[in-house]
Amino acid sequence: MAHAHRWRLIEPVNSEPKDLGAELQFQARQAAQVNVTATPQDVIDRYRHCRGWRIFRKEYCFKLLHECRPVAVLDFGCGTGESSTELAVLGYAVTGIDVSPDLIRLAEERARLDRVAGQATFLTVDGTNATLPGQVFDMILVQAVLHHVDLPACLETLDRLVKPDGFLLIVEPVAYSRALQWLRDVTPVEKDLSPNERQLHRGDLRLIAERFAIVQRRHFNIVGRLGRFVGDGTRWGVRMWIALQWIDYVLLHIPGMSYFAGTVVLLCQKRATATPRP
Repeated sequence: MAHAHRWRLIEPVNSEPKDLGAELQFQARQAAQVNVTATPQDVIDRYRHCRGWRIFRKEYCFKLLHECRPVAVLDFGCGTGESSTELAVLGYAVTGIDVSPDLIRLAEERARLDRVAGQATFLTVDGTNATLPGQVFDMILVQAVLHHVDLPACLETLDRLVKPDGFLLIVEPVAYSRALQWLRDVTPVEKDLSPNERQLHRGDLRLIAERFAIVQRRHFNIVGRLGRFVGDGTRWGVRMWIALQWIDYVLLHIPGMSYFAGTVVLLCQKRATATPRP
C-alpha cells in the first residue's frame, strides 16, 4: 500500500469566508450526534466491486474512481471521513480536509478503528482560503461541498491542487427546476441544513465547465428522494428504496428527465489534457 502524505500547510490566502462561524457551529452540533464505528467488511467489499453502480450513486462514484486509478487522493470536505477511510482500506493514499475540527477528530477516530491511520491523513483546512502544495493529487473527491462555499474561489483552489493529468469527482445537489425547488422549500419535512447551504443550478455548472472539462456527467434522484419516507431499515423499506433507485435509472434514460434530478455526478479533468469518454 502507498503511504499517505504528511503536509505542511501554506499560509492562508486573504479571503473572507461565508459565515464560517455559523458553519462551524452547525458542524459541531452535527459531530456531537455521530457515533463513529469501524467500517464493516461487507461495506468495503461493496465499494471494492461496485456491482450496483447503475443505481447507487456512491457505487457509481467509486467505480469511476477505480477506473481513473489514482495514487494520491484528496477528500476535499471529508466530513467524518467515511469515504476517506473506505478508500484507504481499498489501498489508496488519502488526505482528508475539512473546515470543522470536530469532524476531523471523528475522521481520525474512524481511521484508527479501520486501522488505516498510516494510510489516511486528516487536516483542518478551509479549502477556500487555506491551501496545500499544488499539483499533488491524482484525484480530488468533492462530495456535497461546492454548494456550501464561494464557488469561484473553491474552483480556483481545486484547479491548483490537482495534477495536470488528474481528475476531480464532484457530487452535488442540484435544482434545475424552480418548481421543484419551491416544493422542496415548502414541504413540511424536517431539513437539517447548514447556514451556507444551497443547491447548485445550471449557472454553477457552467462555472465548473469553464474551469474543467466535464468528461462524464450523470444525474440521480428524481423519485429516489422519496427514499427518506421508506428507508426505515425493514426488509419492506429496503426493497422499496431499491425500487425507487431502479425507477430513477429508467427515468433518467429518457431525454430531458435530468432536469428534474436532485443530484449530479461530474467526472472532471484539466481542460488541456481531458479526453471525453463515450
